[in-house]
Amino acid sequence: MKTKPILILSLVGLSTFTSCKDDELPGDQGNTDSTPVPNGYSLLWADEFSGNDIDPSIWTYELGDGTAYGLPPGWGNDEKQLYTDASDNAYLTMHDGEDVLAITALKSGDDYSSAKLTTQGLKSILFGRIDIRAKVPSGNGLWPALWMLGENRNIIDWPGCGEIDIMEVLGKDPSKMYTTLHYVATDNKKGELQKEHQLAAGALFSDDYHVYSIEWTPSKIQYLLDGSPVYEELIQSDMKEFLRPHYFIMNLAVGGYWPGDPDPSTSFPASLYIDYVRCYSIDGLNIPTPPPLDTNEERLGPILDTNLANAAIKDDFTDFGPLSITPYGAGGEPALRLSDTAVDGSHSLVFDFPGGNWGGAYIELDAPKDLSAYSSLNFSLRKPASLHDAEIKLEGVGNNAIVMLKDYTGVPTSNGFEEYSIPLSDFSGVNFSELRIPFAMWNAMDLNQNFSPATVYVDKIYFN
Repeated sequence: MKTKPILILSLVGLSTFTSCKDDELPGDQGNTDSTPVPNGYSLLWADEFSGNDIDPSIWTYELGDGTAYGLPPGWGNDEKQLYTDASDNAYLTMHDGEDVLAITALKSGDDYSSAKLTTQGLKSILFGRIDIRAKVPSGNGLWPALWMLGENRNIIDWPGCGEIDIMEVLGKDPSKMYTTLHYVATDNKKGELQKEHQLAAGALFSDDYHVYSIEWTPSKIQYLLDGSPVYEELIQSDMKEFLRPHYFIMNLAVGGYWPGDPDPSTSFPASLYIDYVRCYSIDGLNIPTPPPLDTNEERLGPILDTNLANAAIKDDFTDFGPLSITPYGAGGEPALRLSDTAVDGSHSLVFDFPGGNWGGAYIELDAPKDLSAYSSLNFSLRKPASLHDAEIKLEGVGNNAIVMLKDYTGVPTSNGFEEYSIPLSDFSGVNFSELRIPFAMWNAMDLNQNFSPATVYVDKIYFN
C-alpha cells in the first residue's frame, strides 16, 4: 500500500513548502502517513488519487480528436478514440487494494472513447525526480502513455517545445516499455532518442504495477523502472528544450500508426491505472535560468526562401509584413516551389502534396501582429478535381482554428484559379490582435478522406 504526502507545493519555483492538515490535501483527503522521499530530494507536489474526485487544481482534460488543437483527426497519429471528460473515462476508484485514477477506454459500436489528463497551466516542473506508479492494459491497439511536454508549447510547435516520454507500452507487446525524447536538433531536423526495455521472459508490464521514474538534471535525464536505472540520456547543446519547464500528460489511446488498431481479441473496457504521481526537487540545486527561445533555431523544418511565401501574398497587400514559410508533417508535407502560372503578380506558390500521410505548410509572420480590424481571409487556388478537401488553419499566439475547404465555394477567376473568401469569425477562438500564422494549408484529401497526392497553386492571399 502506498503512503501519503503531508506536504505539497502549489507551483514549481516557489521556495517554501505549505504544510497542510491531512484533510486539506487536494485529491488526498484523510491521510496520516508521509510520502517517502528519495535521498537528495524534497517533495514538491504529489497526487495520491485517494479523494472522491479528480483534483481540478492539478488536472484538466484535452478533448476530442485533436482537430481543436490544430492537429489532423486522430491526434496526428491516426488514433481512433475521442477523448472526453466523462466520469466513465476518467475516475477515482479502488483497484488491487489501492486508491487509483482509472483512465478507461470504452467501445460503443465502431466508436471508441477514452481520456487524456494534463497539468498544463496548473503544474509543471524543471529538473527533479518524478515517480509515477501505474498498471497498463494489454490488447491490440491499446497505447497507454505517461509523458511531458514543454510549457512553451503555445509559443513553438512540437517538437520544438520538447517531449519527455516517461513510459509508453504498446498493448500488442506489453513485455516492452519505451522511453523517448523528442526535440529539434541541429539544422532544424527532428531529434529523437528512443530506447526500449524488455522485461524478463514471460513477464508483462500489464501483469502488475510498476514505478516509472525520471531523474532530470541540467545535464541529463535518467530513466528508472521500479527504482533501478535503465537508461540515461545526456542533454546536448542542441537540446535546449530540456532546460525549460514541462507539464504532465497521462492518456490511454486506441489505435494509431504505431500500436495498430484494436481487433476482436481486444477487450473493452480497458484501463490504465495510476496509483500516484510524485514530484521532487533536487536538494541544493540552483536552477539555472532557462535559455531564451530562438524560434528560428528550434522550430522543425527549414525556413525557406521568403520569396516563396511572398509570391502567394497579394501584391499590394503589405499589412502582413516580413514572413516565411515552413513545411511540416509526417511524410505528407508538400514540396514547395514557384510557378509563373498566377492570378496576381508574376508568380504563385505551389504545394506539391505527396499523399500517404498528414502534412502541410504554414506562412508565419516575422512577429505577431494586430489584424483584428479585418473581417475575411481571401486567397486563390488552382487545384485538381481529385482534391476534395483540405484544412485551412490560422493561428494566434497560443490559439488556433481550422476550417475545411469543402465547406466553401470558390469563385472562378483566371488561369484555372478560384478565389475564396472566408469570414475570420469562422476561425473561432483565434486572437486576431496577436496573429502569428495568417495562412496554412494541411492534409490534401480525396473524396474518401484519404491523404491524396495533389498539386495546388496558391496565390493572392490577403485580409479584407
